[in-house]
Amino acid sequence: MPLPGNHTLNTEHLTAYTPSCGASPVAAFIRIPFRCRVLKATGILGGPITTADGTVTVAANGNTLTTFTVPQAGSAAGQFFSAVPASPTYLNEDDVIVLTPSGASGAAVPMHFSLSVRTA
Repeated sequence: MPLPGNHTLNTEHLTAYTPSCGASPVAAFIRIPFRCRVLKATGILGGPITTADGTVTVAANGNTLTTFTVPQAGSAAGQFFSAVPASPTYLNEDDVIVLTPSGASGAAVPMHFSLSVRTA
């Protein structure tokens, strides 16, 4: 089956991990290796969250790039969430992306993050 779009040779996927996106959330960090444009931020839940929805804020250099919600209803390991920045966002080499979870509950629920970027 053909893919719906082309994956260009200058697109990279940078990853990070947090051991807890629920109770006692822990931020995850990604170093930007080259000048680039942010295409999409994603997260994959490592277990169910309980009681409340969560939010993940994606920021660089103190500025929020985008956010995505992790709904509590029906949450389970392996669920995928994503967000695309509202306007083109460019980053420089050695900028640091901070992915900050908040609002969710559940003890030690991990989450894997990915940031899709394209060289500028």
